[in-house]
Amino acid sequence: MLVTVRTVASLAAFALLVAAFLWRHAPVEAEVHFAPEEDLERIDVELIDGARGSIDMAGYVLTDRSVIGALERASRRGVTVRVWRDPGMAERVGAADIAAIVAPDEPRVTLREKERGPLMHLKSYCIDGKVLRTGSANFTRSGLREQDNDLVVLRSTSACARFEAKFARIWSAP
Repeated sequence: MLVTVRTVASLAAFALLVAAFLWRHAPVEAEVHFAPEEDLERIDVELIDGARGSIDMAGYVLTDRSVIGALERASRRGVTVRVWRDPGMAERVGAADIAAIVAPDEPRVTLREKERGPLMHLKSYCIDGKVLRTGSANFTRSGLREQDNDLVVLRSTSACARFEAKFARIWSAP
């Protein structure tokens, strides 16, 4: 069999296409964690501390001081942090809400609230377009450490892209 440079190049191109297809369609490995057996607060803080460029968070309620501290540290590292919350919960928790805790001069932390209406009940964030955190655990000390909740981590650009599409719609809503 005569093997030419053209044949080798064609085979290499075909192999790259197959690898790209398999990579894009490979099953996503999920990390699933459960409270109170596991400390979900620690997991959230570790994930946020690993951010390098952006964090988009949709949180029904955000009062956990350790998570808020991790978001502030991320901001100081140059990470753009956007947090979308439910207005009813923000009002109800008052001084414990992230808006009352985050320094007003944090330039890279932007907080917005949903307009009135049905609950904004998400408990998710995407880090750097690569890591999606979701689950039932609210961003509260009791939600992350004491209640029966789950936290799911997906290291998947496609999962993040789906979340980011939803986040972009809610973020830009009037």
